[in-house]
Amino acid sequence: MRSEEEQIESFKEWWNKNGKSLMAGVVIAAAGVGGWKGWESYQANQAESASTLYSQLTQVVANGTGEERDLQATALIEQLTSDFDKTVYADYARLFAARLAVERDEFEQAQSHLRTALESTSVEAIELVTRLRLARILNSQDQISEALALLDVPDAGGFTADFESLRGDLLMSQGEALQARQAYQKALDASRAAGESAPLVEIKMDSLASRGDA
Repeated sequence: MRSEEEQIESFKEWWNKNGKSLMAGVVIAAAGVGGWKGWESYQANQAESASTLYSQLTQVVANGTGEERDLQATALIEQLTSDFDKTVYADYARLFAARLAVERDEFEQAQSHLRTALESTSVEAIELVTRLRLARILNSQDQISEALALLDVPDAGGFTADFESLRGDLLMSQGEALQARQAYQKALDASRAAGESAPLVEIKMDSLASRGDA
Protein backbone atom coordinates (compact mmCIF):
# COMPACT_ATOMS: atom_id res chain seq x y z
CA MET A 1 0.00 0.00 0.00
CA ARG A 2 1.35 3.43 -0.97
CA SER A 3 2.26 5.92 1.74
CA GLU A 4 0.36 9.15 2.18
CA GLU A 5 3.24 11.07 0.60
CA GLU A 6 3.17 8.80 -2.46
CA GLN A 7 -0.58 9.28 -2.82
CA ILE A 8 -0.15 13.06 -2.65
CA GLU A 9 2.60 12.99 -5.27
CA SER A 10 0.46 10.79 -7.49
CA PHE A 11 -2.47 13.20 -7.20
CA LYS A 12 -0.19 16.15 -8.01
CA GLU A 13 0.95 14.43 -11.20
CA TRP A 14 -2.67 13.66 -12.18
CA TRP A 15 -3.73 17.25 -11.45
CA ASN A 16 -0.91 18.68 -13.52
CA LYS A 17 -2.08 16.58 -16.46
CA ASN A 18 -5.87 16.90 -16.05
CA GLY A 19 -6.67 19.72 -13.65
CA LYS A 20 -6.82 22.53 -16.19
CA SER A 21 -9.11 20.70 -18.54
CA LEU A 22 -11.33 19.64 -15.63
CA MET A 23 -11.67 23.22 -14.38
CA ALA A 24 -12.35 24.43 -17.90
CA GLY A 25 -15.14 21.90 -18.16
CA VAL A 26 -16.63 23.07 -14.88
CA VAL A 27 -16.46 26.71 -15.99
CA ILE A 28 -18.04 25.92 -19.36
CA ALA A 29 -20.80 23.91 -17.71
CA ALA A 30 -21.51 26.72 -15.26
CA ALA A 31 -21.52 29.23 -18.09
CA GLY A 32 -23.87 26.96 -20.00
CA VAL A 33 -26.34 26.85 -17.12
CA GLY A 34 -26.10 30.60 -16.64
CA GLY A 35 -26.39 31.21 -20.36
CA TRP A 36 -29.49 29.02 -20.63
CA LYS A 37 -31.13 30.78 -17.70
CA GLY A 38 -30.23 34.12 -19.27
CA TRP A 39 -31.77 33.02 -22.57
CA GLU A 40 -34.93 31.85 -20.80
CA SER A 41 -35.16 35.22 -19.05
CA TYR A 42 -34.67 37.05 -22.35
CA GLN A 43 -37.37 34.96 -24.01
CA ALA A 44 -39.78 35.63 -21.16
CA ASN A 45 -39.11 39.38 -21.37
CA GLN A 46 -39.64 39.31 -25.14
CA ALA A 47 -42.94 37.48 -24.78
CA GLU A 48 -44.13 39.90 -22.10
CA SER A 49 -43.21 42.94 -24.21
CA ALA A 50 -44.92 41.51 -27.29
CA SER A 51 -48.00 40.62 -25.25
CA THR A 52 -48.22 44.18 -23.93
CA LEU A 53 -47.99 45.65 -27.42
CA TYR A 54 -50.58 43.23 -28.74
CA SER A 55 -52.94 44.15 -25.90
CA GLN A 56 -52.52 47.80 -26.84
CA LEU A 57 -53.26 46.94 -30.47
CA THR A 58 -56.50 45.15 -29.65
CA GLN A 59 -57.64 48.08 -27.51
CA VAL A 60 -56.81 50.61 -30.22
CA VAL A 61 -58.68 48.63 -32.88
CA ALA A 62 -61.67 47.99 -30.61
CA ASN A 63 -62.03 51.47 -29.14
CA GLY A 64 -60.44 53.84 -31.64
CA THR A 65 -62.03 55.38 -34.71
CA GLY A 66 -61.06 56.81 -38.05
CA GLU A 67 -57.63 57.81 -39.25
CA GLU A 68 -56.17 58.21 -35.75
CA ARG A 69 -57.05 54.61 -34.92
CA ASP A 70 -55.45 53.38 -38.15
CA LEU A 71 -52.26 55.37 -37.52
CA GLN A 72 -51.91 54.05 -33.97
CA ALA A 73 -52.70 50.50 -35.04
CA THR A 74 -50.24 50.65 -37.93
CA ALA A 75 -47.44 51.83 -35.63
CA LEU A 76 -48.10 48.97 -33.20
CA ILE A 77 -48.34 46.43 -36.02
CA GLU A 78 -45.02 47.58 -37.47
CA GLN A 79 -43.34 47.31 -34.06
CA LEU A 80 -44.72 43.83 -33.45
CA THR A 81 -43.74 42.51 -36.88
CA SER A 82 -40.26 44.04 -36.78
CA ASP A 83 -39.17 43.63 -33.15
CA PHE A 84 -41.03 40.39 -32.43
CA ASP A 85 -41.20 38.81 -35.88
CA LYS A 86 -40.80 35.21 -34.71
CA THR A 87 -43.53 35.34 -32.08
CA VAL A 88 -47.20 34.46 -32.38
CA TYR A 89 -48.00 38.10 -31.69
CA ALA A 90 -46.48 39.09 -35.01
CA ASP A 91 -48.82 36.61 -36.70
CA TYR A 92 -51.81 38.15 -34.92
CA ALA A 93 -50.60 41.63 -35.87
CA ARG A 94 -50.55 40.66 -39.56
CA LEU A 95 -54.11 39.38 -39.28
CA PHE A 96 -55.11 42.72 -37.77
CA ALA A 97 -53.28 44.55 -40.56
CA ALA A 98 -55.23 42.56 -43.16
CA ARG A 99 -58.51 43.29 -41.39
CA LEU A 100 -57.83 47.04 -41.37
CA ALA A 101 -56.84 46.92 -45.03
CA VAL A 102 -60.12 45.19 -45.92
CA GLU A 103 -62.04 47.89 -44.02
CA ARG A 104 -60.34 50.45 -46.26
CA ASP A 105 -61.12 48.34 -49.37
CA GLU A 106 -57.38 47.84 -49.90
CA PHE A 107 -57.69 44.21 -50.88
CA GLU A 108 -54.27 43.84 -52.48
CA GLN A 109 -52.64 45.07 -49.30
CA ALA A 110 -54.81 42.73 -47.25
CA GLN A 111 -53.68 39.85 -49.46
CA SER A 112 -50.05 40.83 -48.91
CA HIS A 113 -50.42 40.81 -45.11
CA LEU A 114 -52.16 37.44 -45.17
CA ARG A 115 -49.63 35.85 -47.52
CA THR A 116 -46.82 36.98 -45.24
CA ALA A 117 -48.65 35.56 -42.23
CA LEU A 118 -49.16 32.28 -44.06
CA GLU A 119 -45.45 32.01 -44.82
CA SER A 120 -44.23 33.01 -41.38
CA THR A 121 -46.56 31.31 -38.92
CA SER A 122 -45.75 27.98 -37.33
CA VAL A 123 -49.10 27.73 -35.53
CA GLU A 124 -51.60 25.45 -37.29
CA ALA A 125 -54.70 27.31 -36.10
CA ILE A 126 -53.33 30.64 -37.33
CA GLU A 127 -52.43 29.05 -40.66
CA LEU A 128 -56.00 27.77 -41.08
CA VAL A 129 -57.54 31.14 -40.17
CA THR A 130 -55.18 32.88 -42.59
CA ARG A 131 -56.03 30.47 -45.41
CA LEU A 132 -59.75 31.02 -44.81
CA ARG A 133 -59.52 34.81 -44.77
CA LEU A 134 -57.29 34.94 -47.83
CA ALA A 135 -59.61 32.58 -49.72
CA ARG A 136 -62.56 34.85 -48.91
CA ILE A 137 -60.75 37.86 -50.31
CA LEU A 138 -59.77 35.94 -53.44
CA ASN A 139 -63.39 34.84 -53.83
CA SER A 140 -64.52 38.47 -53.74
CA GLN A 141 -62.06 39.16 -56.55
CA ASP A 142 -63.18 36.16 -58.62
CA GLN A 143 -59.86 34.37 -58.16
CA ILE A 144 -61.67 31.09 -57.64
CA SER A 145 -58.97 28.55 -58.51
CA GLU A 146 -56.43 30.00 -56.08
CA ALA A 147 -59.07 30.29 -53.38
CA LEU A 148 -59.97 26.62 -53.80
CA ALA A 149 -56.29 25.68 -53.63
CA LEU A 150 -55.95 27.48 -50.30
CA LEU A 151 -58.80 25.43 -48.87
CA ASP A 152 -57.20 22.16 -49.96
CA VAL A 153 -55.79 20.97 -46.62
CA PRO A 154 -55.71 17.44 -45.15
CA ASP A 155 -57.63 18.44 -42.04
CA ALA A 156 -59.21 21.81 -41.24
CA GLY A 157 -59.98 20.72 -37.68
CA GLY A 158 -62.36 23.09 -35.91
CA PHE A 159 -62.57 25.20 -39.06
CA THR A 160 -64.00 22.40 -41.22
CA ALA A 161 -67.50 23.90 -41.37
CA ASP A 162 -66.16 27.28 -42.52
CA PHE A 163 -63.78 25.70 -45.03
CA GLU A 164 -66.46 23.48 -46.57
CA SER A 165 -69.08 26.22 -46.66
CA LEU A 166 -66.72 28.52 -48.54
CA ARG A 167 -65.64 25.64 -50.77
CA GLY A 168 -69.30 25.12 -51.65
CA ASP A 169 -69.67 28.79 -52.58
CA LEU A 170 -66.57 28.65 -54.76
CA LEU A 171 -67.72 25.50 -56.53
CA MET A 172 -71.16 27.02 -57.12
CA SER A 173 -69.52 30.00 -58.80
CA GLN A 174 -67.88 27.52 -61.17
CA GLY A 175 -71.18 25.81 -61.88
CA GLU A 176 -70.20 22.65 -60.00
CA ALA A 177 -73.55 22.16 -58.25
CA LEU A 178 -73.08 18.51 -57.26
CA GLN A 179 -69.64 19.10 -55.74
CA ALA A 180 -70.95 22.23 -54.06
CA ARG A 181 -73.76 20.26 -52.44
CA GLN A 182 -71.22 17.72 -51.16
CA ALA A 183 -69.16 20.52 -49.64
CA TYR A 184 -72.24 22.07 -48.02
CA GLN A 185 -73.18 18.69 -46.58
CA LYS A 186 -69.71 18.35 -45.05
CA ALA A 187 -70.07 21.84 -43.60
CA LEU A 188 -73.46 20.93 -42.15
CA ASP A 189 -72.14 17.68 -40.68
CA ALA A 190 -69.18 19.47 -39.10
CA SER A 191 -71.46 22.11 -37.58
CA ARG A 192 -73.80 19.51 -36.13
CA ALA A 193 -70.87 17.51 -34.74
CA ALA A 194 -69.75 20.65 -32.93
CA GLY A 195 -73.27 21.20 -31.57
CA GLU A 196 -73.83 24.25 -33.74
CA SER A 197 -76.49 25.21 -36.25
CA ALA A 198 -75.77 26.29 -39.81
CA PRO A 199 -78.99 27.86 -41.14
CA LEU A 200 -77.26 29.61 -44.04
CA VAL A 201 -75.76 26.34 -45.28
CA GLU A 202 -79.17 24.69 -44.98
CA ILE A 203 -80.72 27.47 -47.07
CA LYS A 204 -78.07 26.97 -49.75
CA MET A 205 -78.71 23.24 -49.84
CA ASP A 206 -82.50 23.76 -50.02
CA SER A 207 -81.96 26.21 -52.85
CA LEU A 208 -79.95 23.65 -54.78
CA ALA A 209 -82.61 21.02 -54.24
CA SER A 210 -85.48 23.29 -55.27
CA ARG A 211 -83.68 24.22 -58.47
CA GLY A 212 -82.93 20.60 -59.20
CA ASP A 213 -79.21 21.39 -59.49
CA ALA A 214 -78.19 18.60 -57.16
